[in-house]
Amino acid sequence: MRTSLRHILFWLLLIGLSASTAHAQSNQFRDSQAHIGVGLGFFTYHGPIDLLQQRAPNNFVREHDPAIVFLGSFPLKKDVFFFRGMALVTNLSTKDGRKLVGTGENNFLTSHIFMFETEVVLTLRPGSKSRVLPYVFTGFGATTADFFNADSKNNVDLPGRGVPGPERSVYHLPVGIGVDVAFNGCWSAFAEASYRWDLNYVWRNETNYEPHNTSLIMAGLRGCIRNKPTAAPPPAPIPPPLAVPGYDPPLPRTPRVCTLIELNSVYFASNTIDLSKASRESLDENIEALRLNPTCCVSIIGYASGTDADIYALRIARQRAETIFNYYVGAGLSAERFTVESDIGPEVCPKGKDGKGCVENHKVETVPFDCSLLYRLP
Repeated sequence: MRTSLRHILFWLLLIGLSASTAHAQSNQFRDSQAHIGVGLGFFTYHGPIDLLQQRAPNNFVREHDPAIVFLGSFPLKKDVFFFRGMALVTNLSTKDGRKLVGTGENNFLTSHIFMFETEVVLTLRPGSKSRVLPYVFTGFGATTADFFNADSKNNVDLPGRGVPGPERSVYHLPVGIGVDVAFNGCWSAFAEASYRWDLNYVWRNETNYEPHNTSLIMAGLRGCIRNKPTAAPPPAPIPPPLAVPGYDPPLPRTPRVCTLIELNSVYFASNTIDLSKASRESLDENIEALRLNPTCCVSIIGYASGTDADIYALRIARQRAETIFNYYVGAGLSAERFTVESDIGPEVCPKGKDGKGCVENHKVETVPFDCSLLYRLP
């Protein structure tokens, strides 16, 4: 059984870490909603057959029984930590356990078992958009045998009292690993394996206490608890009719002129004509301003470093200016509103100005002017 449990833990971890994100969507453990779930599994008791006898090779058993599990969870820190509560019922048929115990005493084999836990779940891939999400968990819990029997409640050997006899309640520390697979934004399937260490020896006073541990392998479904939609606000009251003012003749229109003084310049890397993200944002601001001012035309002037005889510098300066012109026209502005020019100059980096002169030789200016001046040109 121990070897099988190790194999299951290994494969669950391998599936979670190698899951593809090709079909990405929001997974349940990364959701901000609370969830409830139900699962079926195999519960295994690892301990003495007769609790009144010391553990020995002939007084030890690993007893497997089906279990029904109910879960509820909500986020403590989105995408990372979650609180989870769990309730388990197992050993519904006590026939095999009674045969094992015989005339001995062990309510964990001869009675129904109820287990309650509070856990903290840690996701191993926080923020992932994969359908598959591995996780680990731990916490604190208690296992009780024959919980609803009134006679047994009065005789339970509680930890710390040192009363001799077979106990019916065990405090334990769970440690487990699991994987959650999302179907859609609310439903998912899960599978997990866990082991629980008996903690009663921490509080008990009697000597020769024989701890008994348990393990659980289960799978199930989880669903989100959706918030109720809020009611729509009532419609606004119908306003009273407005008083219509008397007719006033329109005022004579005044001629419109361009009021823009300056637009953003764009800077290029040395020997390139490619627009950066910051340059496109600056150009988009210019386009919005030109749309709001239809009487403004623009002179586009491209710059490059070189001399008057440098054909390459002249060409790259012209290409930079044409790049800006194409960007404006591509945004829907009329090509008739633009003139394209280029200029070159020596690459100078004066001291004390952080190299501003170098940058100036790789820019394109967008200079606004009134369109009426363009129409007057010969």
